[in-house]
Amino acid sequence: MNKIIFPIIVVVAMVGATIFLIQIRPTPSAQEIKKKIPYVEIVEAAKVPLRSFVRTYGTVRPRTSTTLIAEVPGIIEEVAPFSKSNEGSATFRAGGFFRKNELLLKIEDIDLRTFEAQARANLRRSELLLVQEQELAKQARIEWGDRDWEKASHLVKRIPQIQKAEAEKKAAEARLVQASQDLDRCGVRAPFDGRILETMADIGQQVGAGSSAALAQIYALDAAEVDFALSRSQISFLGFDDGIPKDLKSKVDAQVLDENGKIIHSGTLDRSEGVVDPRTRLTNMVVQIEHCFANPFLANSPINPLSVGQFVELVLLGQEVRAYVIPESAFRTEDEILLVEKENRIVRRKVSVIHRSSKEVWVENGLSDGDRVCITPIEIVAKGMQVKIANLKVENNQTGP
Repeated sequence: MNKIIFPIIVVVAMVGATIFLIQIRPTPSAQEIKKKIPYVEIVEAAKVPLRSFVRTYGTVRPRTSTTLIAEVPGIIEEVAPFSKSNEGSATFRAGGFFRKNELLLKIEDIDLRTFEAQARANLRRSELLLVQEQELAKQARIEWGDRDWEKASHLVKRIPQIQKAEAEKKAAEARLVQASQDLDRCGVRAPFDGRILETMADIGQQVGAGSSAALAQIYALDAAEVDFALSRSQISFLGFDDGIPKDLKSKVDAQVLDENGKIIHSGTLDRSEGVVDPRTRLTNMVVQIEHCFANPFLANSPINPLSVGQFVELVLLGQEVRAYVIPESAFRTEDEILLVEKENRIVRRKVSVIHRSSKEVWVENGLSDGDRVCITPIEIVAKGMQVKIANLKVENNQTGP
């Protein structure tokens, strides 16, 4: 019996002791949970004057280029440089330079010299016939005597004969002019200082006349054009509208950069071609640059000349604008930023962006001078969230290309 009662007493005692210990254990005091307030960096918004700019790439081509053609048929007798040193320094080869109206090649002119001689003789003959008719008219007046000359017929006065002789003389003069022009056209020249891109004829070749008688592709050295494409937003940002600047007092300047980013040529945005590429949805634009090709005829030839077909980097400098320059890190979306307002509480703000690069964004509207813009990325933003400011930067430096 005792063996049964004793274990029971032990168990009851242990349970009682446990309950007693629980009751006398001190109740832990409740600890206040402190909120962790994040630190952020800000910039103070300030609207500053800036000049709009766009970086892009384009292809160089001559402003003036044409196909040199033969105006008279014949066999090419000689091409520049000629054996006679007094006939210029042109070279009728790809890459060769030439002066305005300098002889580039000669077409055989034996037949045309014969035609000119015949035309000159015919003119002399028609001149003599006219003089003869005029003298016969004078003789007819004398033979008419005292009778009323006004009543004489036109045939008696030899008026038709004289008119015919005059017409034949004019026709002979025209034929001589034509023969002389054809003879002169045996020498092929260009109407500008230029350079040869490609030749399509050489000595001994028979050529025809007209558009099918191509001799060479040539271009002028005075100016180049650079073709490139911009979006409508970029064109508007520069202040350029359908090829006409919004403000005629300002223009869109263009700078050509070398591979090191150094400016080697300057020009202007000349026009829009009014054509949108259906694949890219970009508008074709043209920059004009003066005196950028190699030119041996200039005293100051360009140090870094451009070449036809060259791919170049461009910086376009457009209209002046006033905007807030905000770091890219401040943007949560394309047009939303965070402001730190009273009591250092966060608010969201939509802004109007006019330019964006990898580092900064130009904001035209949606901010005021003195607004504190949060530039520290925050993953989760609660309404009225409080922050601590780690710094204070004033973002008012003008940036550029």
